[in-house]
Amino acid sequence: MTKHALSLLPVLLCAPLTLLQAADLELSETVPLPESHSLGWVSANLQSKDTKSWDGVLDEARWGAPSPQQVVGRNWDWKISDQQWAAAVKEKGEGKQEDVKFDLWLPDGLEVVRGVVVMSGHGSGESLFRRADMRALARELHLALFKFVGNPVQRGFWPRSLLFERLQAFGNKAGHPELEHAPLFLYGHSNGTGFSAVFPSYVPERVWGWVSMRPGITFQVYQPGAAQVPGLVIFGEDDPFLTRPSKEENLAVVPVLRKKHAALWNFAVEPKTGHGPGEKTWPLVLSFLRHTFSARVPANSDARHSPVQLQQLSPESGHLGENWDPAKGGYQTLSTLPFASFDGGEKAGASWLVNAAYAADWQAFQRDGAVGQSR
Repeated sequence: MTKHALSLLPVLLCAPLTLLQAADLELSETVPLPESHSLGWVSANLQSKDTKSWDGVLDEARWGAPSPQQVVGRNWDWKISDQQWAAAVKEKGEGKQEDVKFDLWLPDGLEVVRGVVVMSGHGSGESLFRRADMRALARELHLALFKFVGNPVQRGFWPRSLLFERLQAFGNKAGHPELEHAPLFLYGHSNGTGFSAVFPSYVPERVWGWVSMRPGITFQVYQPGAAQVPGLVIFGEDDPFLTRPSKEENLAVVPVLRKKHAALWNFAVEPKTGHGPGEKTWPLVLSFLRHTFSARVPANSDARHSPVQLQQLSPESGHLGENWDPAKGGYQTLSTLPFASFDGGEKAGASWLVNAAYAADWQAFQRDGAVGQSR
């Protein structure tokens, strides 16, 4: 293994950062990284292949009729330390290098960054990074936007410290050293969920919320370590990935984490849509970002010297929402109530909604397919 795999920071800090635009600050860099950082490499070289270890909390369905060697592993609750990863890289080699592109955007005139929205560029993350409404919200809340794309990282990566190293490098260049310590909001589309759901299970104290958009492998969401970080999973009703291995099994993941770990998570199903989000999807994402930021990031927080201590939330502080019924399909009017008032039989598995305002947006999205307007 080369020195590059185990000691990335000195190498990457030397990579040039290019100023792209003058009003708002936009920095970009492209660096080669080895495939040993990728979630796929970690899965192939470090994840247990013992399918008997699956705890059976979900249906034992299979993808089609695979051979015994192709049984799908369902437990993504990995316990892999940085030391184990480094040992595997030393033993097996770091693999080929591929270019990874990192981008940072900061609104003009921002004095102190209060949080960073980090997006995998896999799928729709590229467009979210450049959306005007995303940038408008970032201006309002004093947030930075950070994106990465490239096979070694875009579907998830090891070690977790890689992200903080990049934020430190960009922060130093941009004159905002607080980027290294600012709280994070994570977005991943399809297999980008391997980033947005897995990352907070390792460093939940650094993440105020996360989104999985149309997960390609829903079992990436099975992350008990991230249970106390507010999460939103959005499915497309007609997404072919939702039926693999079964619609019922995929939709059970969030309720199972709610029941077993009191996860502060909710899910939504967008009717008549496939694997990609549309214009009516983004307002729900931005609503979730706004309201979780307000609930978790202290108003007087300052990340210039150390990581921000996020406010812990209790299940009782939120609202609950009746889960979308796959047997009915389509648009559904789902009840939402404060936690204490929700007395349905499915209270333990109901979607957890951070406050009344977000609950209203979530309910409108499931009823009308849009937030703040009728379909």
